[in-house]
Amino acid sequence: MLTVMEFTLQRSLQREPTSLAGLHLENRKKRTAQPSAERVLKAFSRVTLTILKDREGRETGRWLTPLSAVQQDILYHLGLERSLYSQLDIHTT
Repeated sequence: MLTVMEFTLQRSLQREPTSLAGLHLENRKKRTAQPSAERVLKAFSRVTLTILKDREGRETGRWLTPLSAVQQDILYHLGLERSLYSQLDIHTT
């Protein structure tokens, strides 16, 4: 699965042609058109979904970490809609 993700992302970046910045922890401005699956996964490592529940255990709300620019770019180049991510952030009462 990681190989398919890496291939799809790299092929999309080559077609545009463009590159991604923000995947290198040591230099956030460094750009790459051949990101590794490991770097892509690390870009999403701080994403969290917080689910709030009342005393009875019923879900009362959710809060999802907003996507960064590089995360949005990755989803775009993988052919995934941002709405797929935002659907996880469903607010209930």
